[in-house]
This record gives sequence, structure tokens and C-alpha cells, in this order.
Amino acid sequence: MKEWKELFLDDVGVLQRGVSKHRPRYAFHLYNGPYPFIQTGDVKTSNKYIKKYEQTYSEEGLAQSKLWPKGTLCITIAANIAEVGILGMDACFPDSILGFIPDETKCSVDFVYYSLKHYQKLLQVFGEGSVQDNINLGTFKEITFKFPPLPEQKAIAEILSSLDDKIDLLHRNNRTLEYMAKTIYRQWFIEEAYKYDKCLFGDEFDILMGQSPPSNTYNEVGDGSIFFQGRSDFGFRFPTERVYCTSPKRIAKQFDVLLSVRAPVGDINMAMEDCCIGRGLAAIRHKKGYTSYAYYKAKSLQDEFGVFEREGTVFGAISKSDLKSIKTTMPSEKLIRKFEDIVNPIDRQIYFNTLQIRTLESLRDTLLPKLITGEIRVPL
Repeated sequence: MKEWKELFLDDVGVLQRGVSKHRPRYAFHLYNGPYPFIQTGDVKTSNKYIKKYEQTYSEEGLAQSKLWPKGTLCITIAANIAEVGILGMDACFPDSILGFIPDETKCSVDFVYYSLKHYQKLLQVFGEGSVQDNINLGTFKEITFKFPPLPEQKAIAEILSSLDDKIDLLHRNNRTLEYMAKTIYRQWFIEEAYKYDKCLFGDEFDILMGQSPPSNTYNEVGDGSIFFQGRSDFGFRFPTERVYCTSPKRIAKQFDVLLSVRAPVGDINMAMEDCCIGRGLAAIRHKKGYTSYAYYKAKSLQDEFGVFEREGTVFGAISKSDLKSIKTTMPSEKLIRKFEDIVNPIDRQIYFNTLQIRTLESLRDTLLPKLITGEIRVPL
């Protein structure tokens, strides 16, 4: 470890604050041009490389900002504190984001990215306590990080990047698979809906409304059934395991559709295994057990579910009777079975991909602190 050095980010690159001189934000002439405008939320959801963004700058917007080069490391210092991502394109960003451009003779931008991920929670502590949590450029200029020699930085980053690349590939594969399945559903059951008998949602599906168990039965050590209260743990597919319950009241079965029934109403997921559901969720199951058909049918009705979010209450909600009364169509069981034969293997592949993603994420999260601190050394 003697060759590892405590260095400031300014020692290994250029650290500056983003530029957005114009206020207020409703200066519409600054937007909707050719230049990507990255905001803190875009960094938070980037999964390392920032490739998506909600807003762009015009020529006027660029004139009062700055275009940062592809490969710049973005660090959020307001709203979403200490989130990091690497620009996948030249882009602008405001002063709520820091930009770090590495000196490639001294550091690997990927190594710096993983260092900041490791120290993220510690960095977030610096921003707590203000009206709107934030930290500043000076804070980062006063913090040192451990840097091994450049070849070891690259070797560490390569190990962690290879895991992230595999995870990203599986996520993209899952999105492609779901798109394929949704396309089949749309062609068979939406575009051809006029051919089918009219029915109510409750005619096709059994609905189990969640019921929250006593709070003293919750734990985070894996004792009891997985507990989901609402949609906060929903991801692309299959909610993230977090809290467990020793005295479950209502159990959703594996591959049941999970629907958020309290504001926001209409978010949809699928149970990865048997789990306990609280008042914020309902479990939906096809009466004859067609799990894939049930999932894509529910996805197709998301707008219908949202209509029932009651106005005039603090928290909107949809009831069991509301769900059962939604008007829809019922295809023949022969066609549903044919759909299930084609799409269920696609859904199972999404399931197995998700299991692999979680295994790789666990491995990455285990290795990250050990590699970044030098507890595990990488042979060169």
C-alpha cells in the first residue's frame, strides 16, 4: 500500500462547477435545441454512463452555459447529492453538477467513478441539514481519495466495469424481450379487440387486496416473507427485496401481477416469489393461471387504473370493486394459451436474467470497497 497516495481530485484532473448563468428556468428560448442538457436526475438514473436526458439547450442556451466533452465525470451537489455518471456525449449541465475531466496520465476516470460510488454515503452526509440538501465545489476540493499507480487503477476499474457491462447487457436484453412480448400482445389482443366478447376485469382475474401486518413484525435480515407495501421498490420487473415480515396477512404468489392501488395508482410489477403485500398493493391472478397474459393485460390497462385515482383525497386509491368493474374484452382461451406458450418462455428468460443481474450486483458491491481501499490487490 506504500505506493497508494492520498490525493485531491484537483491533483489528478480538473474539477469545475457546471454553468447555467440564466435565471429563471422559464426562459424558453434557451431550450429545445441540439445540445444535451444534463440535470441531476439524469445523473442519478444513468447507471454509470449518461446516455439519456430530458432537456436540450438551443444556441442561446449554449451561449450562457458550457459544453463539456464526452467522458467528463458528473457529480451532483444539489437535490440528488453525490450521484455520479460519465457523459456518453458532449453535453451542458447546470451549477448543481460538478464536472471532473481527468488527467489521463495520472488517473482513470472509471477508477474515480468507482471511488466516488464507494464514498457516496459519506459524501451525502456533508450535504445534510440545509433547507435543500446540497454541498459545494469547495467541499470536494478539500477531500482526498486514495489512488494507486495508474496501471492498478485501470486494472481495478476493468474488473468493476466488466461486471457493470454484463449487468447493463442483461438489463438491455430484458427490455428487448419485454418489448417483443408487448408487441405480440398489442397485435393479438388490442388491435384485434373488436373480435372478442366484452367483459369486466373481474370476470377474468382474481384480485387480492393487500393488508399491512403489524409494524413490529418487520425486519431487514431476511426472517420471514418478503414484504412490499407499495411501489417504492418497483424496478423494470420484479420488486427489489428489502424488508421482511414474520406475520404476513396477505400473500401474493410467485408471478402474480402486483399493482399499486394507492397514489400513484397504476404502477405494475410481477412477484418474483411468494411475498407479503401491504395496503398499497393488490395481487392480480388470472383465474386459470395464465401469468404472462395477466401481466401484459395489466400493462395495457395502466391508464384505466389511473382513472380511478380519486380526486379530493390526500392519497388517491383504487378499490377492489373499481378494479373488478373495469370494462375490457375476453379473447378465447385457445388464443390466450397460444400467447402463453410463446410469451411465457420470454418472461422466464427475463426472470433468469434478473436473478443473474442480482448475483452480479452483489458481487460488484462486495468487491467495490475492497478494491477501492486496497484490501484486495489486483495482480498486474
